[in-house]
Amino acid sequence: MISLSPEAVTPALAALFDPKHPTIGRAFTVLAGVSQGQILADDAAAPRWAAVREATYGTLYLGGRVDGVLLAELLEHLRQSGDVGLGCWPDDPLATVPLAEPHYDGRTLFFPVRSPDVALAPFFQALPPGYTLVPRDERLLAQSPDYAGTLATFGSVEAVMRLSRGIVIQHDDQIVAEASTGAPAYGQIEVGVATHDHYRQRGLATVACAALISACEAEGLATWWDCAAQNLASVQLAGRLGYGSGREYRYRWWQRLA
Repeated sequence: MISLSPEAVTPALAALFDPKHPTIGRAFTVLAGVSQGQILADDAAAPRWAAVREATYGTLYLGGRVDGVLLAELLEHLRQSGDVGLGCWPDDPLATVPLAEPHYDGRTLFFPVRSPDVALAPFFQALPPGYTLVPRDERLLAQSPDYAGTLATFGSVEAVMRLSRGIVIQHDDQIVAEASTGAPAYGQIEVGVATHDHYRQRGLATVACAALISACEAEGLATWWDCAAQNLASVQLAGRLGYGSGREYRYRWWQRLA
């Protein structure tokens, strides 16, 4: 296997990846060079298989002719340098390939489409008194609880501000909730949210996400959502925002080898 830079990715290599795979947008942003990750293949000019591991979660995406033997080799190779996750639809043959015992094995829900019939304005217009809703700038980015992770994903503050979108809710001049996106790929963009422990169950995540999704859709970007099936708060939030029923897939995760 060889390691490739985004500049070496050809249309033939990118075409190996199934656009209907769960969370595939993360892989496309790595292939496009707009987020950090690793790209592997058997050949640069005429690849029969390719693999992408994105930096944020360590999720591995596979394209082309990948069997159980190759998957096991990729898993062992990539675990030398970091954690590895793998998501598969239930009917994907790779979902049941025997691999090293994962450190996590669970169900995840992928919400690829938001219904335009669900209005968002009533949510972000219902911000409680004493709270302010503002777009994230460089100053607020520096205060973000996920600053380090965001910087690792995009590589620089300039790239974060250019490629990602963010909305924060402040209370007493402190960030209490933050909705943000990944980088866009093929007109789609992932949305996520984090709320300070002491400010949960006040509807702030709904407000922040509604405002951010509305801004993304005004740009012509379609948004998508992904969360663990046991994260009921996130599942319910997705439903309120119009994402409907998520499609379930299996997600396994392995720690970096010592």
